[in-house]
Amino acid sequence: IMQLAVIFGTMHLVKKAGLESPEYAPLIRVMYGTATAVILALTFYIKSVVQKGNDTTALEYDDPAPGSQQGRVVTTVAKYDLGEVAKLQKSTMFTTAIVLFMHFKFGYIQPLILQSLLPLLNLYKNQLFQIHLLGKPATDSLKRPWVAENPFAALTGAVGGDSAATAPAATAAPVSDGDAESSGSEIETRKDK
Repeated sequence: IMQLAVIFGTMHLVKKAGLESPEYAPLIRVMYGTATAVILALTFYIKSVVQKGNDTTALEYDDPAPGSQQGRVVTTVAKYDLGEVAKLQKSTMFTTAIVLFMHFKFGYIQPLILQSLLPLLNLYKNQLFQIHLLGKPATDSLKRPWVAENPFAALTGAVGGDSAATAPAATAAPVSDGDAESSGSEIETRKDK
């Protein structure tokens, strides 16, 4: 609901203030570039915090990817978090490419303005940000593994809106230093028989 309020409020302000005028484009580009740079800088900072903490607690869960043949995934909390940071960085770069294409090819200003605000809000609500920068414990909705919420679940009553209810079964146990070193740097998987 907060995102919808931001979207509609921003669109209303853009029209009311006349920010779609070409004279505001350089300022809006700077605003968008700054917001994107802040988001990427924070993701790299979160990555360094995860690497520095190197939490070797074992994490074992069912692979939530649809159609996945991997079965159970065995990894550590640090490796899982680094994978999630990489997904966040790729998503940010992909969105940036699309928004810049829309702006420079078609002259759209609104996506620049919206994408200056929404990703910052989304980053604040992100589990990595909550755990590693705000210091919240990884319990309840922050418990790993994280399941992407279905944005339409609240509207349709479909399953998937509550990450705690749809999270795959997971177990966590500390890994000794010897086990962490022998586990390699990649996520290990195995099929259940």
